Amino acid sequence: MFVDVDFKVERPASLSVARDAVIDSGVSKTVFLDRGHGYLEPRSVETGWRSGGRVQILSGLKAGERIVVSGNFLIDSESRMQSAETGPDDRSHH
Repeated sequence: MFVDVDFKVERPASLSVARDAVIDSGVSKTVFLDRGHGYLEPRSVETGWRSGGRVQILSGLKAGERIVVSGNFLIDSESRMQSAETGPDDRSHH
């Protein structure tokens, strides 16, 4: 026999984002900030609880900052490919 049980848990107010907005590599957690005009900035964050499709952000992000909430895996993959192509010592993009 199986039973579904729901518990209501009250949490203090905190900053949270959509679960899909956070890329978890296992070593670090990253969100992409929308800097406008097509520019994105990767930002490391520290996360807390996960519930109902949301993830608590403990540090690394401020309320009101605009982030990408879908397609982050593709953005991360493209960013890594471009980094590998130019190499860590390529200064031509600065």
